[in-house]
Amino acid sequence: ATMAEVWHRVGNIPQENGRLHAEINGRKISVISHRSKLYCLDSLCFHGGGPLGMGPIEDIEGTPCLNCPWHNYKVTIEKGEKLYQSTTLDPVTRKLNPAGWKSVGQRQRTHKVEARTDGVYVMLDLEGAIESDRYACASQSAMGTLMAPDSTRTSVEHALEHQSKGGNDPHHSSLPRTAGPRGYAGAPSGQIFQQMK
Repeated sequence: ATMAEVWHRVGNIPQENGRLHAEINGRKISVISHRSKLYCLDSLCFHGGGPLGMGPIEDIEGTPCLNCPWHNYKVTIEKGEKLYQSTTLDPVTRKLNPAGWKSVGQRQRTHKVEARTDGVYVMLDLEGAIESDRYACASQSAMGTLMAPDSTRTSVEHALEHQSKGGNDPHHSSLPRTAGPRGYAGAPSGQIFQQMK
């Protein structure tokens, strides 16, 4: 068996609506008990690394979804699909009307999970590339940080923190823009300090 095909005991069986957060081979995962069934997915949201696994569960047209506390992305707990509210254009009034929820496809990696007599076991599913991979093994985890990094601090505090971690921040356009990794734009830390003087 390869490393991925191993069942890992991650803890005791959570109560109904309970959660279990664990790390397997450096990957942060969340086990969710919902309607007497267990689900497992990457803990950190594919979109910005937010604490998706801590988010409330919302039923969208009968499909249970995690609602990410940072940016309110809706992700199905069973398949890791991101849902969005679609619209149609009324040709007469030229207004957009809601047209139900649709899926953009899987964005969050899900894993196999089962309850055994001595606890919960997870087998990582690492096939292919899925968007949540880029945050799954983040050393600075957002789990337990229910507010988005840009919601309570000033943009300079937020930008400085991002710079100190070597990341670039797409949120704050007030800073001088330079091309950064992954196509994001940001400012070298020296420029930020010059602005603050």
